[in-house]
Amino acid sequence: MKINWQHKLRSGALQFTVFISVVIALVLAGALLLAYTHRFFLEQSKAIVNNIQLADTGIAALLDQQKIGPDTILLSIPDVPENQKVTTHLSHWGLFEKAFVEAKQGNKIFIKCCLMGCSMTTENRPALYLRETFKPLAVVGATHIDGTAYLPEQGITTGSLAGHSYYGSELIFGVVKKSTDSLPKLKYDYKAELNYYLKEFMPVADKDFIPVHSKVNLTNSFKDPVKGYVSEGPIVLANVTLTGNIVIRSAQKITIRKTALLKDIIISAPVIIIEDGVDGNFQAIASETIKVGKNCQLQYPSALVLSYDGVQTGDGNELFNNKIAVDSGSTVRGSVCYLGTLTDSNFKVNIYISNDTAIKGDIYCQGNLELRGKVEGTVYTNQFITNEGGTIYVNHLYDAAITSKDLPENFGGILLANQTKSVMKWLY
Repeated sequence: MKINWQHKLRSGALQFTVFISVVIALVLAGALLLAYTHRFFLEQSKAIVNNIQLADTGIAALLDQQKIGPDTILLSIPDVPENQKVTTHLSHWGLFEKAFVEAKQGNKIFIKCCLMGCSMTTENRPALYLRETFKPLAVVGATHIDGTAYLPEQGITTGSLAGHSYYGSELIFGVVKKSTDSLPKLKYDYKAELNYYLKEFMPVADKDFIPVHSKVNLTNSFKDPVKGYVSEGPIVLANVTLTGNIVIRSAQKITIRKTALLKDIIISAPVIIIEDGVDGNFQAIASETIKVGKNCQLQYPSALVLSYDGVQTGDGNELFNNKIAVDSGSTVRGSVCYLGTLTDSNFKVNIYISNDTAIKGDIYCQGNLELRGKVEGTVYTNQFITNEGGTIYVNHLYDAAITSKDLPENFGGILLANQTKSVMKWLY
């Protein structure tokens, strides 16, 4: 048989064919890999988004939750696949609530933490709640009250003090309503909770004890167990940086100097001295005295809380015993609270707010309040006291200012019964 060589194929053609086949195979494999990768990342993105949305659902559930319990709760959410779980936990963090939510889908975990406090709209927030003691409120000097005021049945009148009368055009720039013989009820028995920080707190494990000597720089996440330092003697916080889920407790006294940088931590002792020029964000919990010096800036959401138990250790200046005192030039963004026995016949000042001082938040005083500065928020008090020229004036306001209209609606303060909650601050 004769071979026709006119149609023979060169050997390079086979190589070219194999090359083209390999290229096509690589392109197809790349397309399949790209499709798989795209689908994989799409599923991962959906899982992350679902976890974030589920965590938001958990936060919303904790905003509605009215009671605090020791257990972590598995949230029941309709139409959620079995591989998705949301667990929540609500606890105290000083004066406020701490919310913890963990959303999990497969091996993907998303955690949200925040502080929660009492929330009010501008329309519902009162400027002043003065308990019914059958004594009218007397305004003197440049006193200015702007907003709704709950006052005793005797209402409001002008007064005279140290030769000064009232200089305003109206007694109150807002609506006057009648108060009752008790202050708005707190949501919790804060005395029991605050006693834990004052007398019982102790880090659980040895690794949770922290140093507080000079040049310490420590941050502890709120997702981790609380760390702390406890001493039977006085503590001086200077040249330290402490941030986050940390509690510092002394059985006697804590002094905070301007070189200390404190953020979101809790300080507890019978006597707490905050020296001039301190700038930070923390909760100070005491049983005898809290003294804030001049030109301090306590950022939101700070809290000054005095839970008086009737016991004096003798470590505080007698002038400041059983008192929170904020000196001139200082600003407190948060809550100032005195929790003690209501005694109408006792004219001792329990919260003293000096001239040229601003409280941007709320004051809750179960005793006597001497207000010389400005409050942007709400004042709840048993009664006012003004000391002038050696004379004590009951339910007199002298050159003080209270307005409820300048406080942002997302402000969260001390938790009151039957009030809604809001997220005060997202934690880390």
